[in-house]
Amino acid sequence: MQKLLNFCLEMEFYLKIALSCTIAQQLFFLLLNKLKLNLIIQVLLYWLVGTISFYAIGIFIEKLIKSDDSLTKKLTVRVKKVKKQSFPNFTLKGIITGEIKALITALIIIYLAPEVHRGNGLILNMGWFFMRIVAADFCFYVAHRLFHTKLFLKIHLKHHEFHDTSSFVAGHKSLIEYIIVTMTDVLPIFIFGYDITQLCAWTLIGNIYNLEGHSSLSVFFIPSNFHDLHHTSFHGNYGIHSFWDRVFKTLNPINKKTGIMFPANSIESKLNSLSSELNIIKSVNK
Repeated sequence: MQKLLNFCLEMEFYLKIALSCTIAQQLFFLLLNKLKLNLIIQVLLYWLVGTISFYAIGIFIEKLIKSDDSLTKKLTVRVKKVKKQSFPNFTLKGIITGEIKALITALIIIYLAPEVHRGNGLILNMGWFFMRIVAADFCFYVAHRLFHTKLFLKIHLKHHEFHDTSSFVAGHKSLIEYIIVTMTDVLPIFIFGYDITQLCAWTLIGNIYNLEGHSSLSVFFIPSNFHDLHHTSFHGNYGIHSFWDRVFKTLNPINKKTGIMFPANSIESKLNSLSSELNIIKSVNK
């Protein structure tokens, strides 16, 4: 039963990503369907969606949600307390450097990846996004686990300067790690091909779950302290979510957040409560 519940939790995460991406893709399709987009416009569009959503979502989490202490306490998933750290301030040089990297990356992806026009079919797009997140999770798991070997550890240490996490820690990495992580993220695009509406949707939703995952909050996509444990323990929990870590037995035990946003966790919590009550009744009857 526990294995089934864990599997439901992991599929819930994948399905949320796939469904959210599909909804976003429908919106992008409505906006872009009748426009003729050449290479340069696609590159600029892809880059702008990624850049604007990254800063907007990060600021929303850090400056709006976290400014409300009661809301932050309610949404916090971190269980293991760590010493608070001050995070680096944004600098003009840092922002410009980051955007140049992002723009070059967008250009390379759009130029090299095969373009496939898939339209706005709901089932087709949801299936594409579901395969996309499962494949991306596997690719990230492999790369991230390699980062924690002696051979590649130095590449990854910049990201692990923080035990306490903030949304923008998601983008705090060395240039080499940025390149490798980007390659793992876009590898499924080269396998499945890209449609610009799918690519924009993936970038938008990807920024949301990535920034939420580094925020120590459980808002919509993140149902546990999975990534917080990776930052505090420095081993295990290498994937985007727990599926591949469970498969390869590198999962650190997670504390699951229940609530309406996370039905699989709520069902498990209710079943555990029911089981405890039944055990109490049995012991009393004896």
